[in-house]
Amino acid sequence: MLVLQTPRATPEQLRVISGTRLGVEIIRGAAGCGKTSTALLRLKSLAHLFLARRQRLGQQRNVRILVLTFNRTLAGYVDHLASSQMNGTANVDYEVSTFAAWAMNNIGHPEVITQEAAEALLRRLTVQIALDPAFLISEVDYICGRFRPQSRQDYLTAERAGRGATPAVPRSMRPAILDAIDAFYAEISKRGVVDWHQVVEAMIGRENLEYDVVIVDEAQDFAANQIRAVAKHLADPYCLTLVMDTVQRLYPRGFRWIETGLDMRGAAYHRLAENHRNTIEIAQFAAGLIEGITVDDDGTLPDFNAAKRHGAKPTIVTGLYRLQVQQAVDRIRREVDLNTETVAFLKPRGGMWFDYLRSALTSAGIRFVDLTRDRDWPVGPENVALSTMHSAKGLEFDHVFVLGLSESNAPVPDDVEDDSGLQLRRLLAMAVGRARKSVLIGYKSTEASELIRFFKPGTFELVER
Repeated sequence: MLVLQTPRATPEQLRVISGTRLGVEIIRGAAGCGKTSTALLRLKSLAHLFLARRQRLGQQRNVRILVLTFNRTLAGYVDHLASSQMNGTANVDYEVSTFAAWAMNNIGHPEVITQEAAEALLRRLTVQIALDPAFLISEVDYICGRFRPQSRQDYLTAERAGRGATPAVPRSMRPAILDAIDAFYAEISKRGVVDWHQVVEAMIGRENLEYDVVIVDEAQDFAANQIRAVAKHLADPYCLTLVMDTVQRLYPRGFRWIETGLDMRGAAYHRLAENHRNTIEIAQFAAGLIEGITVDDDGTLPDFNAAKRHGAKPTIVTGLYRLQVQQAVDRIRREVDLNTETVAFLKPRGGMWFDYLRSALTSAGIRFVDLTRDRDWPVGPENVALSTMHSAKGLEFDHVFVLGLSESNAPVPDDVEDDSGLQLRRLLAMAVGRARKSVLIGYKSTEASELIRFFKPGTFELVER
């Protein structure tokens, strides 16, 4: 993929970058406003702030900087930007990592139960609870991510912040869910393994690593306990920057800041409005996908008035999957310069869902890379990427293709307020928001995901194959 260039700060971003205050800062804004790059462009000035303080106090310890990202792909992307900021800065130690990798490196790499094994065990332990099994698994993740082990009983009466209106979890059901959680941990203890929530808990209990500067990107998808773990490892004084937009939250992790142990009394809040990535037409389409979703103070809806460039409306292609792929290949050949532009094929799920696409691109002589869960940003000549939508979070490309949007890989419940349906709408809007120049979405009419009902008329061009 094309090597990333250090972004040039806009006047709006400069107002944030120029500040060097200590404590907590929160940078908010919709997709495309440059939240992440704004946070990273502050690294050098913050490093020099702490270096000057060290010199003034006669302290010898290097300045310690930590940047935590949502996933491994984004860590590789961010590492390029952070490296350009810190290049040549002496007496500074910095690391860019996912939370999981950071925690494991600091607690000794215990054996973690696989997601598949954990889900199978939870399904067995919750079989008597009259809720959808997949929803129950996400509810357990929410509980264990929000409450520490010694305070899980608070779930019995707590408001389920961030979980949506439906499905409801009556308080009469909650003791059974907590009993299942206790049984789960008793069982994995017998197996000699831990889960990721126990990894987080181990980081909370670890001796303070004393980071002077910490940036948490996509903070809306970090659980409360993960933020607690970060707070545990802050030096005194510190600068903690949280970059977030709850409209783009992909996981059911709601909490209130007061729960995390952070001192928010003097926190500085910034909201970036200008959309530097999308065209007006792409922003309009993305805004339609999440129209009506409740937005809290840390969320920002896409605003087509904040975009500055015009372009073609997103294209919706209906027909057989092979015809959708052929339409995409034809567009790449006809309209995309793969020497100077990037392309992403994004899907809600990975694995077999990419098999035909890989074969078709190879047959067409179009070279590609697979970004999903890859820690290192690829620097080869291939400028076409295959990725799940989750792994593309925080990235950007010139052209985005979402093909085969079916009920099988993006099932939407009948209740439009259902939490899983809201998450899928956010996921697709986030995927669309990765695009700088064009978007093409394809589906077969008889198999289409119900997400298509949120395509707002007038914001796209329809092509029937």
